[in-house]
Amino acid sequence: MSAVAVGPLAGAARTRPDGWLADPLTTDQALAAAEAAAILQHRYPRADGPVRCLTARYRSAVFTVGSPPLAVLKRHADTAAYLGERLAYDLLTADQVLPALRASCDTSRTLLVDYLPHTADLTDRDTFDDLITLVARVHTASARWPSPLREPMATWRIDGTAVANPAWVDDTGAWREMLRLVEAAHGPAHVPLGNLDLNGDHVRPRGDGGLALVDVETLRPDVTGLPDVVTLAYLAGEIGHPRSGPWVRARYVHHLRQLGARWTDRDLLAALRWFAAATGLESLHGLDR
Repeated sequence: MSAVAVGPLAGAARTRPDGWLADPLTTDQALAAAEAAAILQHRYPRADGPVRCLTARYRSAVFTVGSPPLAVLKRHADTAAYLGERLAYDLLTADQVLPALRASCDTSRTLLVDYLPHTADLTDRDTFDDLITLVARVHTASARWPSPLREPMATWRIDGTAVANPAWVDDTGAWREMLRLVEAAHGPAHVPLGNLDLNGDHVRPRGDGGLALVDVETLRPDVTGLPDVVTLAYLAGEIGHPRSGPWVRARYVHHLRQLGARWTDRDLLAALRWFAAATGLESLHGLDR
């Protein structure tokens, strides 16, 4: 995690100051679209059709390709952000929680993925529960990885050193207590994937009726899934679901246990409190009620 004043992870998430990017992208949408069209011509010659800029930010830009749109081109200014999102496709493709990846290009730091036109109706309680299921699948993905994927990711196992003392943690003792509970629930071979960028616009229905996440550049293998549980509770509360914190906590434990994790409600609550103590998180958004 890179302390923000507002939002679900206020106090825990650190934002980078302006000017940290050596080569920021243009924020002019017309110029961004022209640059994207040139990238498509040279890097993705089979992706035909007009390009429309959806967002143009100095860190990343998003475009639809085709009329009607058939694909989305995501462009990153930062190599680490591009590699993080590309890695997410390698780690999560088998779980079908992302749009299909058509192609990617390291040179232009771009990904071409299937276009999913609609946002999910998260005001529907069953749909929100489907989102909790999707998040639980991400958090348990490493338990289903084949050996060729497990081996290169072994550095990030919960029982290793890569996740033991992150520089951005305020209280390393509290962090280690949290890791102890995560390891007890998932096992020593667990790779603690988490830090999804969860919001209503990023949750899209797939053609088969399932849900997908369309923006996963923030995913990391060293922060655990606990910040995502906090964000789910915040999002459910913002939408207006009754008793959102206890409900999210109960459904998350239910889905994780179905996926093989050994979380109990008591241990999850303790882990969330240790996470807050370790990171300076200001609120658990009702998860501790």
